[in-house]
Amino acid sequence: MPDLDPQLQPFIYGLTFIIGLCMGSFLNVVAYRFLTDQSIVKPPSHCTHCKTPLRWYENFPLVAYIFQGAQCRTCKAPIGIEYPLAELATGLLFVGVVWYSGLTLQTLFLLFLICNLVVITITDFKESLIFQINSLSLIPVGLVYSFLDLGQTSQSSFQLVAISIPDSFISAVIGVFVAFVVFEGLILLSEIVFGTEGFGHGDTHLMMGVGAFLGWELMLVALLLGFVFQAVPAIPMLGYQYYKSKAYVSLISGAASFLFAGLSFWVSYSDLEPGLRTWLILLLMLLSIVAVVILMRQVKRTQSFTYLPLGPALVLGSLTMLFWGRQILDYYVQTVMHQWG
Repeated sequence: MPDLDPQLQPFIYGLTFIIGLCMGSFLNVVAYRFLTDQSIVKPPSHCTHCKTPLRWYENFPLVAYIFQGAQCRTCKAPIGIEYPLAELATGLLFVGVVWYSGLTLQTLFLLFLICNLVVITITDFKESLIFQINSLSLIPVGLVYSFLDLGQTSQSSFQLVAISIPDSFISAVIGVFVAFVVFEGLILLSEIVFGTEGFGHGDTHLMMGVGAFLGWELMLVALLLGFVFQAVPAIPMLGYQYYKSKAYVSLISGAASFLFAGLSFWVSYSDLEPGLRTWLILLLMLLSIVAVVILMRQVKRTQSFTYLPLGPALVLGSLTMLFWGRQILDYYVQTVMHQWG
């Protein structure tokens, strides 16, 4: 991490947090007006219930939420908790970016990424919509970021005529392509199995943008983490739904798939002889796939879909890899790969 003058750190981080709060307030407006198909320039900010124009300090939901008792000063309509949360999260993420990359050109690119990820989270969480202006714009900006090697991840470069192309750019191009293939493949698979799109194309564009910024390795781990984060609320919801509807085959097959997957993960860390460990993992993975196929057939037959927007989970996985991706990959190489070696 870049070193900042210790004496200036409190001032820099404090000012960054305030700027992040201001930007979070603006991003709230952008997301709301995208969803309602309004201009982000006019009319001025107003209460969504009584349309009363907001005073300057009321444009900061965190301030209004605390000092106005979480309600409009005019009509007393409640202020949703999501507004101050988005503002607070943006402020903290801005501080995180400055902590991570200092006051550099890299910081400007990463703040662009953060701002779009915040809007994507809000719109996808509210209406299950990811607007292309937020997702597709990440791809060219991310490719420029990687071409300039602002993440400073390249160990070498590829020489093309008189242009030196950093490995980070090649990884970014691969990341964009892999994200497209993976998600469009999942969409096609869900159409075949369920007869409907299980994922949105906005998720494809989002992860293509993440791949452009982080490269294919970190993008794939971010994708995996996104599915894990998504499973935290989804599994209890599905389990409760199947229990209430007495869909015990779905409940058992779902539990079995996660049991076999968990056992496979545990075996990969065991001290078993490498050949036996490999065959056990393959067997457990095969059993997991069988259980998932049974679950998918049951879901298709009963039409018992529980939909949660995937975007916020993917954003959380991407932010995790942005700040701690290299440490996570290094840990994987030093533990899992060492076990297999």
